Amino acid sequence: MTVLKQKGFTLIEILIAIFILTIVLSTIYAAYTGTHRIVKDTEYGNDIYSMARTTMQRMVADLESVCKYNGSFQFTSLRKEINGQEFTMLTFLSSAHLSFDDDNSSGIASISYYFEEDSENKGYLLLRKDTLNKTEEEGETTTGQGFILCDRLYSLKYKFYDSKGEEYNSWDSASDLGVQKDKAPSVVSIHLDFINPDNSDNPYKFTTKAFLPMAGN
Repeated sequence: MTVLKQKGFTLIEILIAIFILTIVLSTIYAAYTGTHRIVKDTEYGNDIYSMARTTMQRMVADLESVCKYNGSFQFTSLRKEINGQEFTMLTFLSSAHLSFDDDNSSGIASISYYFEEDSENKGYLLLRKDTLNKTEEEGETTTGQGFILCDRLYSLKYKFYDSKGEEYNSWDSASDLGVQKDKAPSVVSIHLDFINPDNSDNPYKFTTKAFLPMAGN
């Protein structure tokens, strides 16, 4: 009579198999999470670059359309602190009025850039307010609603240059300073920084300049 012997796995063989399986699964998981992180970072970066480009295009178009009203420019920067972070609010007259109404109104507008804390994301919101000036015959000045230019903003800084190329950290056309009184800067340098969630000390940085052709007139 032949006795069949059943051959199974030893404990050591089972442990080795589990160890190998663990290594394979860990490698697959690391590859997946790494790819997912790269895709997420790429999407975030693309979003920031697109938002920065759109914001700067709008700001440059507004600034390049700066114009006079009643023979003088109105161009003012005002520093304001929000939660310990200092921002510069900018207000000026421009012909780059945007109409969202059916009347397609146009004319000289008072454009303001101001900031609010971003409640949904870290950082701040940059908003644009467009107020169309009306003549006395047309009635009172109409006030437009502010809309968001960008979010996740870390900081926004300006540099102002007069017709001789002198640099200023602020500008006030209502001041008694001869080079600024009733005048607008010839060039405005814009420095936008956006939050980098992977490295808070290294935000996304963007810089551009707006040349104001009417400022020399």
